Amino acid sequence: MTWDNCSDVSKLESYFQPANGSRTFGYSAEDYFFKLQDEKDYLNAYNLCAPLKAIVGKRAKAFNSGEIVLLNASTRNEAIGSEAKDILKALKKPNIIQNTLQFMAQQSIYVDIFGYCPVLVDRPVGMPGEITGLWNVPPWLFDISYTREWLLSSKIENVYKEYFIYWGGKKTPLDFDSLKFVFDDGIGTESDANLTIPDSRLLSLEYPVSNIVASYKSRNTLITKRGAIGILSNAGADSAGIVPIQKSEKEELQKDFKKYGIVGQPYQIIVTDAALQWQQIGFPTKDLMLFEEIEDSVNRICDSYDYPAELISRSKSATLFSGESKKEVRKALYTDSIIPESKSRMAQLSEAILGKDSLFEIVRDYSELPILQEDKESAAKARAALNAALKVEYDNGLITKNDWLEELGKDRKADTSFNEYVNEQTENRPAKIKE
Repeated sequence: MTWDNCSDVSKLESYFQPANGSRTFGYSAEDYFFKLQDEKDYLNAYNLCAPLKAIVGKRAKAFNSGEIVLLNASTRNEAIGSEAKDILKALKKPNIIQNTLQFMAQQSIYVDIFGYCPVLVDRPVGMPGEITGLWNVPPWLFDISYTREWLLSSKIENVYKEYFIYWGGKKTPLDFDSLKFVFDDGIGTESDANLTIPDSRLLSLEYPVSNIVASYKSRNTLITKRGAIGILSNAGADSAGIVPIQKSEKEELQKDFKKYGIVGQPYQIIVTDAALQWQQIGFPTKDLMLFEEIEDSVNRICDSYDYPAELISRSKSATLFSGESKKEVRKALYTDSIIPESKSRMAQLSEAILGKDSLFEIVRDYSELPILQEDKESAAKARAALNAALKVEYDNGLITKNDWLEELGKDRKADTSFNEYVNEQTENRPAKIKE
């Protein structure tokens, strides 16, 4: 849990720490390590690490691409009626600031970054079935008081004692019955009662995040603070040795040197009778392999968030990836990651809003996504081909209607006529029951 408001991004660099644990930031010989241990650190990583923010944002958009549908919990058909309309109305405008897409995207980001999202459900006094507002509580402003008896509990109030939010320098209690949770699919590994809260996925990404931020800062240092690119010294000598360049001559040389350049300068070639010697003191940035380090660290983040690295802006490898391969990867993103995770999160949100025993269930439907429509089209073609083949067999008396149904994956019918071969019907002979 968190302990104070750390939303001022201008102060985030103070959390970029050297390996010895002291909170300092600068350009020294120390090894810098971005600790990721609590909500403040996770928020800082999200704001400082551009690839992390991009991956989490793309996942939020992918989650939002599914249509929110209210189902009848028993029939699994789309819910109808006045009560269903009221629920859908509340979902359409969760609060006075956000619409559905904004609310759900925010919730997705919170769960991805922090491992959980507290959801505050506002209801009118004395009307527990009504919803007047839904709010995602920022996890870095949220805290819990635990009972520390959760192993022996069968009720939620025996696990969590009290909820708080830190706002305006004050610790304000939140209504216990109005606050619910949406958890990531993970576990808690802290040694106290926080075991009941899943760990953030960032907990195992300290080194990749640290390396990415450090690489970006290193590149910025090379660009803005690299210093002189070389030394131009006098190579002339007399019997006493090297002839030193006078101060006035150095200044004239600097002024003269500014006239030369590749673009925008009057001269491109130096013509002089001075005996000068050039010594290179810079080094090519490619030798640091900063781009390779960033790409490898980004891949580790993609692995943690189950997001295909091929679908984000990368270096050379991205240009080699297109066409059918890209379609397959996009499809796998939904079938292997987004849809399964969405089922878990929407089930939790549905219970948080509607309760355990509700007649309704809130789900996301991704079936109409263009990337998944190709599967439905292929399945339809395959089914049509199978039906055509089965019809030939049926017309030739090789199978019965029940055999046909079985081949389609359907249950056999009790009607005895479905066990008859077509030739037995056409010849008007007594029905033969297939064993």
